[in-house]
Amino acid sequence: MTIRAEKIVTILAVLGVLVGFAQAREKDHSADYQVGTFSSTGTISDGSYANCSGGGCSAYSAAHNIHYVSTADGVYAIEAPTSVAGTMLVGMMSGGNAPTIHKGWFMDNLHEGDKVLFAAKCKTYRNNHTSCQFWLPNPDKTGKEILTTGGFSPAVAKTNTSQLCGTGKLSASVEAQVCNPAPAPAEQPQPQPAAATSQQPQATIRPAVQQAPQAPACQTIVTDANGKETCQQ
Repeated sequence: MTIRAEKIVTILAVLGVLVGFAQAREKDHSADYQVGTFSSTGTISDGSYANCSGGGCSAYSAAHNIHYVSTADGVYAIEAPTSVAGTMLVGMMSGGNAPTIHKGWFMDNLHEGDKVLFAAKCKTYRNNHTSCQFWLPNPDKTGKEILTTGGFSPAVAKTNTSQLCGTGKLSASVEAQVCNPAPAPAEQPQPQPAAATSQQPQATIRPAVQQAPQAPACQTIVTDANGKETCQQ
């Protein structure tokens, strides 16, 4: 083994110990997890580098994936995690002139609409660029997290349309567009359901019953010997 190869092995071993120690000390972020919806994956170029050995040099290009996750607050851009060991190794093999190497991970295989758990800690700088650190639960190692970086774009961004309203510096047409937005259309009244008809029992009208004519009263009642009474008109 050459001296250069021995140095590489030693550096990688020390680096592995340091990375493991850092991960062991990292706190759990499950209490800060939020749910996002995976929308798409893009690619960012990391540049190119050359590896020279023996009598020639070979040129390589590097790139990594960036994944977009939507939430109610905005869109998070989560980059693939870096490979510290790979970056160090490529840097030593290329004389220190090499890009950061990123690793493949589970988000490379997600589909639009998939749910993602993550915790984010973001900071916005003076140029309105927001950088974030992300912690995602590792689906291959229960209780472990994947640390990576990225950015954030808010759903509601600050604009410059209202700063000059009322100053007289804007033309009337421009001020009408940005300072006096059209009122929202009035809400149309909703038709009220017809009142239910009361089901009252209807009175039944029946024709009057015609009374049978009564016989005229008897003028004389005659009783015979057997006690039978006969009415005489």
